[in-house]
Amino acid sequence: MTGAHVFVSYSSKDSQFAKRVVEKLKRPDITPWMDSEQIIAGEDILERLGQGLQTMDALVALISAAALDSIWIDLELKSAFMREIKEKRAMVLPFIIDDTTRDRLPWFLRHRNAPRITKDEAGADKIAQAVKQTIKRRIDGISSTQPGLFKGDPRIDKMLAHISLGVWHTAQDAALAMLTLTVETGQNELFETLLLYLDCPDVDLRGQAAMVIQSFAQLAPWLIDRELLIRMANHKDFNIRSSAAVICFELAQFAPERVPVDILIKLARHNEDWYVMTPATAALKTMARSRPSIVRVFFAGLRSQDASARENASQAIADIAERDPDILERENLEQELSRLKEMHDDQAVDNITKAISKVQKSSTQNRYKYWPF
Repeated sequence: MTGAHVFVSYSSKDSQFAKRVVEKLKRPDITPWMDSEQIIAGEDILERLGQGLQTMDALVALISAAALDSIWIDLELKSAFMREIKEKRAMVLPFIIDDTTRDRLPWFLRHRNAPRITKDEAGADKIAQAVKQTIKRRIDGISSTQPGLFKGDPRIDKMLAHISLGVWHTAQDAALAMLTLTVETGQNELFETLLLYLDCPDVDLRGQAAMVIQSFAQLAPWLIDRELLIRMANHKDFNIRSSAAVICFELAQFAPERVPVDILIKLARHNEDWYVMTPATAALKTMARSRPSIVRVFFAGLRSQDASARENASQAIADIAERDPDILERENLEQELSRLKEMHDDQAVDNITKAISKVQKSSTQNRYKYWPF
């Protein structure tokens, strides 16, 4: 068995279409895994399934009403999701193959791009093409991080040549031009190629590519997935990390469900570069409107041993109190104020005092308000 291992998760009621997808996936750089082909009579089913799930590089989920009612598929999806958390990379590629509504998807898949595919030859082709592009992106992404192995693309080079750093309409024009090449499944081969430029040796090209990617966050947010944001958030170039933070801020305005809070917390650390920390913190404050529990991030900062961390956290809480005072509890702020006074942290005390002045004392508990204890 060679190439990337792709596990195909499906209901037995959809087995004929699953077999068609598997045949389309078979190629030198991809090895599909299907239980009916990989598990022979007499073998331990659980053991063989476990091997398939542990060795896979991606999981294609054929979502249907029958699939969502299957305990086996539920276990397969959860196993893949746990690997995503552990390995910090997207693994599940969902495709809806019947009239199942998106709100029936497992919660951890609702923010993914899950195109609706017809159960025919054309649908199988679309799935195979999407998987091929995903695998190519991963392989090329790994290669491009190695010195001397970056190779540009003439199409991208031509587009980037017209982009002036800091002149956003030039990047938006390039993004619009690329967007027209998006296929029905939501995949965009040119955008996938553009991502390689995040690791090119030319700092200007990296910056131009980041500008176009930021523009895509507004135009085509489905192309901005968790795997890409992790890659950008971990980049050694602070400009790329800054772009990741700005993208999260943009998404927080109109698509907060697509923003990975754990990445935001990393980018909003007080010891990050200012151009990274500021938009990341702004995104967290924005998302606190719809997810009040995010305020816990800033309360944790108040208890840091680092004065800068306390200052940043207290300022964020003051900002939230100015805009959304109803998600804070005055009693809890007063408790934090007493502790900060004991630490003689004048700046944090001043910020929390301002926050308290904006928050009304509440005599009843509201489950949508923030309770830090």
